[in-house]
Amino acid sequence: MFNINNNILNVDSPPIDYFNNLLSKNSNPNYNPISFGHGIPRFTPIDYFDFNNNPIFEPSSYKYSEIRGHVKIRQFISNKLNLKLNVKADLDNFIITSGANSALFKALFLKLEQGDEVIVPSPVYFNHIMAIQMIGAITVEIDSIEKNGFQLNIPGIINQINDKTKVIILNSPNNPTGAIYDINDIKHLSEICLKKNITIILDYTYEDYIYGTDYNPLQIFNSFENLIIVGSFSKTFGITGLRIGYICADPHLIDNLCKIQDTISICAPVISQNILLELIQSESKAINKNKLSAEFSRNKLIELIKTIPQLEWITTKGAFYAFLKLPKEMNSWEFTRDLIVNKSVLVLPGTIFGETWKSYIRIAYGAVDSDEIDEGIHRIKNYLEETT
Repeated sequence: MFNINNNILNVDSPPIDYFNNLLSKNSNPNYNPISFGHGIPRFTPIDYFDFNNNPIFEPSSYKYSEIRGHVKIRQFISNKLNLKLNVKADLDNFIITSGANSALFKALFLKLEQGDEVIVPSPVYFNHIMAIQMIGAITVEIDSIEKNGFQLNIPGIINQINDKTKVIILNSPNNPTGAIYDINDIKHLSEICLKKNITIILDYTYEDYIYGTDYNPLQIFNSFENLIIVGSFSKTFGITGLRIGYICADPHLIDNLCKIQDTISICAPVISQNILLELIQSESKAINKNKLSAEFSRNKLIELIKTIPQLEWITTKGAFYAFLKLPKEMNSWEFTRDLIVNKSVLVLPGTIFGETWKSYIRIAYGAVDSDEIDEGIHRIKNYLEETT
């Protein structure tokens, strides 16, 4: 008998891996596979950037950086967030991490002890739940208000706050719904958390993917007393495989996060930092390339979904996800599996984002081109016509 930490045993296996394997091994050979699964942007630096220096030939790429990350990267993200924050963030407020998932895990590990409670609005990104469970804390899911575009259920959240509540995670723009949470709701929640000594962890991964409106949830925070921001460079620059993100927090917290970072990874991958040092010179090129592509895909998807009466989509204004409602009698896990086997199209089932959402699917449209959207949605339409 192998002895394994029970916290780990109680965590479900990563669901995307299961469905990716299903697509590669059990999909219909009569169709080319189409994936609406991974939340990644379409274009990488190869598509928009000419490197002046090759990081492979940079000697520092093969050594450690300082634990907090390269000073120029911290300066870059400091300058960017200071345009949005009402409190000044300098270099001591940042640590560069190996991705936003790593950033969130380290922030939760810093703040939580066994049995503490974390409130998460649902639908919720499943890696957030996995991190909470691994640490030994308790997840309290509060269903968002679907009819309002999956906005926060503030009364429901307030009702669940107690002495064990230590953290509330807000992911806005949201994965999987694309919702951007109302700023007044975030402000109200922040005021309550400040009084009750609860930390808000704001997952700001999709900050550069907002459509048709100005949105800045950072403007309501006047201090870092109850705020930790975790973010990613992956979606902005199209570098998901480089694994590089950040934490922005009070310097005292950053000092203690360095202990965690040094133990787990010492520093963010230095070759990734060196690539990013080149890319930050052309942030606008990266954003324009990927955001315009995602916006085009979103607009096309809106029109195509209108032709499928069996699907319901309350469109939202952020990220690059469509969270669609299936006919009530359909189970999203079975739908996802059968769609792969019969039509070679991968979507993700709503159940992995919260049990309430068993009749929903998530379509990630950031990485697909126009032809893939046309063909993929056509196959989904045909499958629904054949089965409903």
